[in-house]
Order: sequence, then structure tokens, then C-alpha cells
Amino acid sequence: MPLPNKFDENEIFILILCVLYSFVFVKLLPKRFTYSTSIILFLFNISIGITVDHFLAGPPLDLYDVMDSKEFELFDLFLYIFIYGPATYTFIYIYDKWFYHKSNIKKFLYVLFIALLNTVFEYIAFILNIYEYNGWKVYFSIPVYILVYFTNVYLLRLLKNNENKQTCLKSSSPHAHLGKLE
Repeated sequence: MPLPNKFDENEIFILILCVLYSFVFVKLLPKRFTYSTSIILFLFNISIGITVDHFLAGPPLDLYDVMDSKEFELFDLFLYIFIYGPATYTFIYIYDKWFYHKSNIKKFLYVLFIALLNTVFEYIAFILNIYEYNGWKVYFSIPVYILVYFTNVYLLRLLKNNENKQTCLKSSSPHAHLGKLE
């Protein structure tokens, strides 16, 4: 995996975000989900970031470039693992904690707010040469973010329903009490 052509503002910005998200992810967010749910959400969002960027930034569309070159480089990997994964995990954590049982309009407004906030961050990243647009406009990202976040909301609902079914199956088993200390 190649290193960047030159170490400049975009790599520094990525490193700062990596440190900030790692701190938030490890220190500030208490455990909310099962390990399997956390891993699925985290890996899903890394995969979404890679897939969307490959589709939009790769041929034949070639709407933008990520980092210094068209080639996949070390800081692209940092971007996907240490920023896309934790950022969306933080979104879903807040959604689950404060919006999961709210009205659909409040859920939509939260998703819209986060999509707009991410668009602002993307614009900052564009200014710092993390993205180089070749026909892409920053406001094109708003519907993409909305789609990604609603996909995450749907995935969270599926995962929680699956966990609830597993819990119900375990507790309704005729031998569920065996092995428990009473």
C-alpha cells in the first residue's frame, strides 16, 4: 500500500480526526450494543464508505478523488477505518439513545441534521484537499448521507429485533433455568 505523495494538510487532518474519533469511541461512549452488533455496524460502515467511494470516484464516473492520488493509499485506509466507521457508529449510538423511540419527524430531522453536518465536514475536507472534485458538488452528498444513515437505522432495527428474538428464544426454552444460580 503506497504512502502519500507528500505529507501535508490532508494527512494531518486525517490524523487529528483519527485521534478525536478514537478518543470519543473508546473513552466517551459507554457500551450500548452487544459486541456482535457493534462489529456489524462498524464493518458495515467501513464497507459502505469503500463501496460508495469506489462507485462514485472510480471509473466510469470518476466524480472525485480521495486523498492525493487515484490509487488506494495508506491514509485512505485510515479514512475508512478510523473516521467513517466511528463517525457513523457515533451517529447510530446517539440515534439509539435519544431518537429510537421518538416520532418519525424527529428521527428524520436528526438524520437530516447529521447529513448536513457531514456535508460541512466534507466541504472542510475538500478545502484541505482530502477530496478533489471532478464534477462532484458538495451538496450532491446530502442525499447520499441521508440514504446511508437511513440504511444504518434500518440495520440497527434488524439487529435489535434479532437480539430480542434470541433473548426470547433463550428465556422461553424449557431448560432456560438450568445453569443459573438461584
